[in-house]
Amino acid sequence: MRVRPLFGRMYRRCAAPFGLRVLNDMLANGLPALLGPPLRFLFTQEPPGEAIGIAARIEEMRAEISRRPDTYRFEYSPTTLGMVRWPDHAGHGAAGPMIPAHRLANVFSVPRHWGLFLHLCADAIAARAILEVGACLGISGAYLASAGQRARFITIEGSPALAPIAEATLAAVTDRAEVIRAPFDTGLDEALARFAREQLPIDIAFIDGHHEEAATLHYVETVIPQLSRKAVVILDDIHLTPGMARAWQRLTRTPGIAAAVDVGRFGLIVWHGDDAAGVRYDLSRYTGWWRARSQHRPAG
Repeated sequence: MRVRPLFGRMYRRCAAPFGLRVLNDMLANGLPALLGPPLRFLFTQEPPGEAIGIAARIEEMRAEISRRPDTYRFEYSPTTLGMVRWPDHAGHGAAGPMIPAHRLANVFSVPRHWGLFLHLCADAIAARAILEVGACLGISGAYLASAGQRARFITIEGSPALAPIAEATLAAVTDRAEVIRAPFDTGLDEALARFAREQLPIDIAFIDGHHEEAATLHYVETVIPQLSRKAVVILDDIHLTPGMARAWQRLTRTPGIAAAVDVGRFGLIVWHGDDAAGVRYDLSRYTGWWRARSQHRPAG
């Protein structure tokens, strides 16, 4: 029996009623109401019936990928934004320990719980345009892109081995998704240019895949000029390392945000665009994610 995951589930179950009470107080005192449904889900674990069906479909795809015999190793590349890594097929010359497909699908990809949270965030703000930095197998993207509004969805993936898998995963839930096969820095510029040509301000930006302080700051600052006034920027793994924690704290002080919410694994920035300082909210102690961690994971 794995004691740590079991303890984590027990902690979250015990903390949920307190977290829900604190959340309701936050909503009554200025936390944007649009975040109410996804945040309540974190504590009630009761998604709408439509979301349950979507999750079942996506989890079937995850299980199918898990059964593949493929193995991978990480490739590393230095950039001006820090070291970037991505999985490549194990036989392509990469060094290091082998990573089986089931590990990419079940450990490195976003789990069902947090995938549903992403889906509910996109639904809550009726997102029409969604950007993702870091596709991996397309699991997190499928949860986002399957929101009820059939949003235009663009994601970026630097791994030649994983990009086709992400494309297939996304194609199963929407015909409005696109995977840009490029490093994150150049791919981000291309994605923003495509949204601009389509005259679509970005409503959801999910920043994942490159968990370095400088890179995270750069990606968010680059995206901000194309955010809609109702946009939500979601940062993955804000407690992964001290550097990610610093990046999150700095971004919460960015002029133009209406609110910044630490929900543990994710940090949510609600964009408004004016000069007023946003209010910071912290729910991480109730979701069990309040300390920086040392283990790196790739995108979701």
